[in-house]
Amino acid sequence: MTQTIAVIGVPWSVHELVPAVRDAKSLGARLRLVDTQDMLDRIEASLDLEMVPVANLTAPEIVAALGDGRADCVVSITEMTLELAAEVRELLGHVGTSTSSERSITDKALTRIALSESGLTHVQFWQTSLAELRSLVQTLQLPLIAKPRALTGSTAVCLLSTTADLEYLEAQYDHAEAADRSRDRLLLEQVIAGEEVSAEAMVVNGKLTLLAITDKFNTGKPNFFEVGHIMPSRHTTEWSMKVAEYLQRIVEVLSIVTSPIHAELKLTDRGPELVEIHSRFGGGNIVRLLEDAFGIRAFEIYFAAMLRGCAPRAVSARQFCGVGFFTGRIGQDYRLKSFDFPHPGTIVEIDFNRQRRPKLEAYEGVRLQYWRPGHCLFASDRYHEIFENVSFVVDRLCGAGATSARGA
Repeated sequence: MTQTIAVIGVPWSVHELVPAVRDAKSLGARLRLVDTQDMLDRIEASLDLEMVPVANLTAPEIVAALGDGRADCVVSITEMTLELAAEVRELLGHVGTSTSSERSITDKALTRIALSESGLTHVQFWQTSLAELRSLVQTLQLPLIAKPRALTGSTAVCLLSTTADLEYLEAQYDHAEAADRSRDRLLLEQVIAGEEVSAEAMVVNGKLTLLAITDKFNTGKPNFFEVGHIMPSRHTTEWSMKVAEYLQRIVEVLSIVTSPIHAELKLTDRGPELVEIHSRFGGGNIVRLLEDAFGIRAFEIYFAAMLRGCAPRAVSARQFCGVGFFTGRIGQDYRLKSFDFPHPGTIVEIDFNRQRRPKLEAYEGVRLQYWRPGHCLFASDRYHEIFENVSFVVDRLCGAGATSARGA
């Protein structure tokens, strides 16, 4: 009998449904995608999945819509519905990471509080709001990082080097709408020294398996928007055990049961220090890089864990893979300058269309600063070739004044 996987919410990156459908099928399972009809209308009709429309994306309506067929497991593969998926699991009596745990992961302030109480962070932090930000900053020593308590993708992250930077930060918000949507709740943190990486892992019944560490590129201050990744990281040999042990302790503190993990970390003199954590795989082609670099089908191991309790094996990388994103500022024309890559033989895929426009310019009162007109994927046995190609995309093709800043 075919098992069913209820996926709550159309993912932000709709293209991730393609490997998700494929990986479910490889396990003899089928996806039931639940969302409002207008969101489901964005999905390619050719995808082999069942669409389950609801008038409102709430846990009781989802349970009712799933009907007698229900689901063998309930997941979310997008940031915005992770807590909702946990609510559905609880209503159906499924085991898994709880709603309260998902809330502690999604809310960066709650994450930092939990880590602080457990001795897992050395970062000082303060909770505030847009309305109270100026008065609080005047009592603190700069520089500081300001970020929304519950958003992703570097959205509205801002380095405050001087009080003059407050005006730039405040301009990123429609204050009334942000307050109405609770996006005006902010977290202030000390700047964490060290190179930034991300870690991909799978937690099954509370035990973490580290899958990969990834090197990251960003636009630098003040927003640190991500513009490239390389997997596996050049720090893998030295840092894998330290990162895995640190993340296992965080999993225990946050009571994560079975879930993918995407953690952003700084590598410091004291050891790994968490920037933020998510109970999903990373975006920005991370799922593709896991498959190309390691042969790991991310959704296959996720669904196998949820359906059967199977834990994945950590495997060695078979090559280095990377992605560089064509990146421009919203509101400015994007001009592609060159395809003259240092190592053209490592190109796997180029996806670019000069007629593309940003899908969104704002989200729930937060004005977005950057967008991605496309990307390039690379693969090679030599790390430096991937590094130089990704750097080329970042340094020469970003347009609109963006620069590269690895480990900023």
